[in-house]
Amino acid sequence: VIEFVKRAVVEAEYNNNDDEMKFTIIDLCSGKGYLSMFLSEILPKDKVDRFILVDKAWAIASKKQTTELKPHHMNWDHIYGTTATDSNDSYFTTWPIPLYTSKQDLKDSCNQRQMKKHFFDKIDGPIIVLAVHLCGTLSLKAVEMFNNNQEVKLFALKPCCLPQMVYA
Repeated sequence: VIEFVKRAVVEAEYNNNDDEMKFTIIDLCSGKGYLSMFLSEILPKDKVDRFILVDKAWAIASKKQTTELKPHHMNWDHIYGTTATDSNDSYFTTWPIPLYTSKQDLKDSCNQRQMKKHFFDKIDGPIIVLAVHLCGTLSLKAVEMFNNNQEVKLFALKPCCLPQMVYA
């Protein structure tokens, strides 16, 4: 998936001088975001605007990132926390391409509508959707999302398991 995305972004025939033509990469069921973190380090900043890490285990992010994490939330210190070298410096500013989190449950149709309204319909430029290690019906939801959003120019699906035959 890393090589696939890297090749697609580097070989994209979009005008690099136009900020609106930068890719936005949406990482579905991102977990802690290792894939996006790695891609943030290796992809060209002039071709990628941001990453949106989507997972139901994130806390709801606020503009000030002062949301208190509950025990059931995924820790996001590696994205929004302060660095060890400077307590005033946030890790958020250290990523070459910014990483944002979004609490979404892909199985919830309301969340799918909200993602369409707030992500797919508002993002200027092409979108890449990454769906790595999605289990069962989550893969179907990711395919549905791809099919329903023309803004998605590239879709990488690598499920961990397929849904039951009842969904075929």
